Amino acid sequence: MADPSSCPQPPPSTITNISPLLKALSQPPVSVTPQEVNLAITHIFNNELSPIQTTAFLAALHYTGLDSHPELIAAAAQGMRDAGVKIPGLESRFPPAPRGEVDGSEDNDDADDGRYRGGLVDIVGTGGDGYGTFNVSTTSSILATACGIQVCKHGNKASTSTSGSADILAALGADLSNVTPDKVRNLFLSPQRKEEKEEAGQQGTEHTGTFCFLFSPTFHPSMKHVAPIRKSLPYRTIFNLLGPLVNPIDYSLPQGLEARIIGVGQHRFGRIFAETLVHLGVTRAMVVCGSENLDEVSPAVFTHVWKLRKSKSTASVVIEEFKIHPTVTFGLPTHPLTSVAGGHSPQTNAAILTRLLRGQIPPTGPSDETAILDFVILNTAALCVVAGVVPSAAHKGSRWVDEEEVDEGGYAVGRKWREGVEMVRRGVESGRAWAAWEEFVGVSKVVEGTVRKH
Repeated sequence: MADPSSCPQPPPSTITNISPLLKALSQPPVSVTPQEVNLAITHIFNNELSPIQTTAFLAALHYTGLDSHPELIAAAAQGMRDAGVKIPGLESRFPPAPRGEVDGSEDNDDADDGRYRGGLVDIVGTGGDGYGTFNVSTTSSILATACGIQVCKHGNKASTSTSGSADILAALGADLSNVTPDKVRNLFLSPQRKEEKEEAGQQGTEHTGTFCFLFSPTFHPSMKHVAPIRKSLPYRTIFNLLGPLVNPIDYSLPQGLEARIIGVGQHRFGRIFAETLVHLGVTRAMVVCGSENLDEVSPAVFTHVWKLRKSKSTASVVIEEFKIHPTVTFGLPTHPLTSVAGGHSPQTNAAILTRLLRGQIPPTGPSDETAILDFVILNTAALCVVAGVVPSAAHKGSRWVDEEEVDEGGYAVGRKWREGVEMVRRGVESGRAWAAWEEFVGVSKVVEGTVRKH
């Protein structure tokens, strides 16, 4: 294990001393405010703390358990967001929600009823569950575009597995480190995309959403100041929880992401993440944890869900807890996790992902690839539900978003979940997701300063 004192030192003139905070964290009764955590995180990202004090701060949060407090996680996430690289100019494509949606007015046609409004969406897991399953959230994020969802996924290379989201996408030909803020803006503001959406609306057909991947090192370069220290520590720190909470869209647009799914690898983090999202101002999300502690919607057993929704009566965000099951909720067969492990390299998983997006995997049968297909459909359908693109959401005044239909066993059984499955199956068969992927690859390879043909 590396000695923290051997890590790169900030210039002496910029060093900030947080000894009073470290003392407060080391003596009972331990007391620290979100503002103090936010300020310490800001100092870290500004390279203003010595490696020793950074190490002491992270250790104190870990051993006191304060790094599991929702209000402190939110404060740390906000500090990381503030230090991130923004994507300018997206407001014209993704304007803030109408007033009625903000204040929850029941008599306003624009009040939030859970329907998809064309905003950006993400699906991500915390990682670290140890199961090494196929890259389902990455695949689902691309496949969701075939259901008309605009997706901006934030991710990185693998740290606890052999094939992370960035690894598999790079194996498929994307130049992820070349995806700059300007390219992201141009991708979503493409005149061709606007024309295709309008044409689909006129014809009454499902249009293809846009897919974009935001490579974490590009948008969070200040993580380099803490990376060597994290590697030197034998335990997970608060930074292991922040990745799913710092999508650049959340600090580049006033309203942030419209909807999201976050998978956690331990049941105890389900409620913690849900409450953290509330502290961060999120109004539409699902936090999921497979009952075997899988950080995805499980294809094998039931999954715990913590769902955020805005109450129309109080305008506050409430957290609903229930369970979903492949068969009971979605009408899909179950599959053991061993059948959805995928390959053991990014290249192998990239080949599976390609066949899936091109509709080349049989929808039924005993093969592991069919099991992976069901696994992906399951998670993508859940994303369609939380985003509000399923047909049930189109009916104005419906109660589908206000109340979950839950059976006596605590399982969600509403029709929207199975509608999500059928919508995703149509998306697989259409091949539209592969077209969205190819468009992103093309953008990722454009050299800065050249004109891209639409």
